[in-house]
Amino acid sequence: MRLVADIGGTNARIALSADGVINSGSIQRFSNDEWDRLDDVLHAYCSAHPEAAIDEMVIAVAGPVNAGFAKLTNRNWAISARELAGRFSCRTVTLLNDLSALGHAVPAFDRNDVVQICGTLAPPSTKRRSLVVGIGTGFNISQVITTGGTTVCPPAEAGHISMPVSIASKLQTYGCDPTAFPTVETLFSGRGFTAFCRQMSGLPDVTGTVAIADYAAGQRDTTGAAVEAYASLVGLLLRELSLLYMPSHGMVLAGSVACAVATCAPNPLIEVLQAPCKFRIEESPLVSIAKDDGAALFGCATFKA
Repeated sequence: MRLVADIGGTNARIALSADGVINSGSIQRFSNDEWDRLDDVLHAYCSAHPEAAIDEMVIAVAGPVNAGFAKLTNRNWAISARELAGRFSCRTVTLLNDLSALGHAVPAFDRNDVVQICGTLAPPSTKRRSLVVGIGTGFNISQVITTGGTTVCPPAEAGHISMPVSIASKLQTYGCDPTAFPTVETLFSGRGFTAFCRQMSGLPDVTGTVAIADYAAGQRDTTGAAVEAYASLVGLLLRELSLLYMPSHGMVLAGSVACAVATCAPNPLIEVLQAPCKFRIEESPLVSIAKDDGAALFGCATFKA
């Protein structure tokens, strides 16, 4: 029996799986603020499932993973695969970056797993390049390179690169201070979305959640205008990423911020992304939204440890 987990900066999702299939009744969600460390969360989950003979774990972590060790980017949790294996008597414990875990689920996605917001489907191929873009508590990407039946998702920590000049320049046109957003994640994340909305609207207490609610209610001034502007910035980021990674089989948006903005205000995003670009292979880049926020669990279940 495999325990699979998706450990984000805010929440943890844990489930049981066997032969690549998740037991849907075993899925449990935890608020990380209520726990001091991941070990405590896992102990609570295992105590609630004493009948499960867990002999392996695959854990997706919102942070860099190296040599069986991980540290959450937005929470002071350090995780060791070797220590977890000893404490829980597991044969193997594998740590994956959370976007890499989601990337391993992408090749099995069908029309029911995503909402397509623009672009055209590429013809079937044994060689595929996709890109997962996650904007939630933090930011990261995962390349998804599939050849035959093998999928590889190279590690990345794209949220910590310097902000592209094109986006910094666009921030200035919106009356925002680009020096407040020195890296990609400082803008493209939950706290970044809120900081942008406050700068553009001039409202010091507004949050990204409130701005989305205002926009959905038909408000197109102040906070609503900030949502449209932010959507265009997401489109500009996707444009940059499409040139960097050339995802022949499209980009998949994940994370609460990306999904909320792309769902509420897709047109500004699409308009910027699809502007003519002579260097891009796809005239109409495919962009979809992952419908299931637990898709990384499926990636952990199907991952070949």
